[in-house]
Amino acid sequence: MLTEKYDFRITDQMTIPLRPHWIANDSYREKCKMLVLNRSKGEIHKVDFSKVTDYIKEGDVICFNDSTIINHMFICKTRRNRLIKIVLEGFLLNNRVIISGLLKERLNANDVFYLVDNPEISIKIEQRFGEESQYRAVVENHEALICYLASHGERLDEYVDSSLFYKYPDAYRSVFSKKYGSLEIPSAGIHFTWDLIQKIKDKGGLISFITLHVASTEMLSNRKIQTKCVEEVTINEEYYEVPQATADIINTAKQNGGRIFAVGTTVTRCLESAYSREHNCLKASSGWTALYIHPGYQLKVVDCLLTNLHQPKTTHMVLTGQFAGVDLLMKAYASEDIQSCQFDMFGDCMLIIQDEGQGRIK
Repeated sequence: MLTEKYDFRITDQMTIPLRPHWIANDSYREKCKMLVLNRSKGEIHKVDFSKVTDYIKEGDVICFNDSTIINHMFICKTRRNRLIKIVLEGFLLNNRVIISGLLKERLNANDVFYLVDNPEISIKIEQRFGEESQYRAVVENHEALICYLASHGERLDEYVDSSLFYKYPDAYRSVFSKKYGSLEIPSAGIHFTWDLIQKIKDKGGLISFITLHVASTEMLSNRKIQTKCVEEVTINEEYYEVPQATADIINTAKQNGGRIFAVGTTVTRCLESAYSREHNCLKASSGWTALYIHPGYQLKVVDCLLTNLHQPKTTHMVLTGQFAGVDLLMKAYASEDIQSCQFDMFGDCMLIIQDEGQGRIK
């Protein structure tokens, strides 16, 4: 499908907030708008996000990503004590990472860098990766690096102000997030409060969690599709985990006619990656996924999607189109309802529902 199908005009009324509006009061997380698309009926309307419980039935499962953001820039030194700021841009298999120098310095194969604050953690350059300034490297003690970045280092990106992040770290995380490892915020669940989650439970909704550590798929430069057709895109692998408890809850719910709500594109990709065609069920598993959901992909586990409002011609728009249908999705993005909405991770959101579960698990 042509990438142009996912294009729309961003007007002056459509803003992109650069900080959480709930910094001063955590209960304000819920204070945003939600565009609701009912694919079964072809309907579009806008409500307060706090009304999300109105669309959840007894026996439905709401699945969250419990990964949380870490810092991704840190100071290293060479054996000759040359200092360099390294930006961690992604994780790969087998303790490999994607990195770049803050000043886009040229790095050489076999260069070794040691964290200034923790020289037991080393990074060895292997080769260039993708863009000219990016490199693939191997990390000695991968888990130690993640633990270090949970409390050390800096942020350097378009949405997270380091000074605010250090002062109000919880404002940049979902209330239920607990596993460090994401380089960008898994943001679809960021509007939920514990009170709202309890209201979902009171209605008979079932809560479950997966983990997907966001590497580079959330960066706008990577989300933006540069190819003529959306099918030509590839994305980097990201690590995920589906616990046995989550697999059991979802499989039982599907068998009983319940719908599966994925809170975010990360949850969607995780659950769909863990589907076992052989056993026709969701399998408890962990591993790496490069799943890219685009036209032609048949959803097997997830029925309904809660996601942010995305920018045009992005991979997230393409995934969202598989739930709503491209025509209904683009109708929503051209509607009057969206004109005063706020986009991206600290903005408003979209809920795409189907009246009945459509997944293949029986």
